[in-house]
Amino acid sequence: MIAKRHTWAAVLLSLLTPGLGHLYAGSAPAALLFGILTGPIAVSLFLLAVFTAPSPTVFLLLALTVLSAVWAGVPIHAARHARRAGSTYELRSFNRWFVYVAFVLGVALWQQALFFLSKTYVAEAFRMPSASGEPTLLIGDFFYILKFPRTVRSELTDALVVSRTPEQRGLRVVKRAVGLPGDTLRMRDGLLYRNGRPITEPYTKRHNVPLPPEDRYVSQMRAWQIPHLVGADPARYRPTTRDWGPLVVPPDSFFAIGDNRDESYDSRFYGFIPLATISGQPSLIYFSYQSGVGVRWRRLGHRIS
Repeated sequence: MIAKRHTWAAVLLSLLTPGLGHLYAGSAPAALLFGILTGPIAVSLFLLAVFTAPSPTVFLLLALTVLSAVWAGVPIHAARHARRAGSTYELRSFNRWFVYVAFVLGVALWQQALFFLSKTYVAEAFRMPSASGEPTLLIGDFFYILKFPRTVRSELTDALVVSRTPEQRGLRVVKRAVGLPGDTLRMRDGLLYRNGRPITEPYTKRHNVPLPPEDRYVSQMRAWQIPHLVGADPARYRPTTRDWGPLVVPPDSFFAIGDNRDESYDSRFYGFIPLATISGQPSLIYFSYQSGVGVRWRRLGHRIS
């Protein structure tokens, strides 16, 4: 049976699923190639832009190049196949609607598997929901978390990390790991000391508004901190958000605090966090939006430290 292959149809089908336009145009090998490789190549190139771009401008250029190659390059290539097939194309056994449907479902499953693997082992998108990370991270910042092997989790001193909170199942937060196993931590008048030495923290934001001594959170702090207290009288120990410790971080755990010290619910209140709950480390802001302001273009491509 003879049927004309339309270039516009090849383009639309390629936009629906990479490779589908090539299948329509009679090139099954190209269809399989684009269906299987477009996703991994696009993801790899985009992540390469995320983690290697030296500046926000370069990141945007690389990201736009990758997106253009996927959304324009593949359909154009399929259209060329359709044009060559022309009006005398003889339908093949795979030019059936149920084959097209099976191809779309197969590519969709493959892309879902690829997304799951990259999210689990390479990088994951995350949104900043609160002001606890200011000024480093703002509400409405969308950024990528770089995953890493468990063996390097002992090298995260003073790094921002994403981890599950020990209080609420499934909830993940962004905090700065200021203490790792064996470290002795204390805070005096808002200044953090680690192993007896004050820490310079240019990334912090403070309002100097401590909680009142009768606040329920202060009682919560005292309850969990006393078992880990060293060199202080437990009976006279009255911690505040700006004065607490010394505390020793236990094995396989870390102590995390938000950069916005007076608007962060963190380890000061609920205790140490298992290292195994760390999802990854924030790397780069790929989008930022503030209600009433719109897109914060200057933050796109900004590296997180």
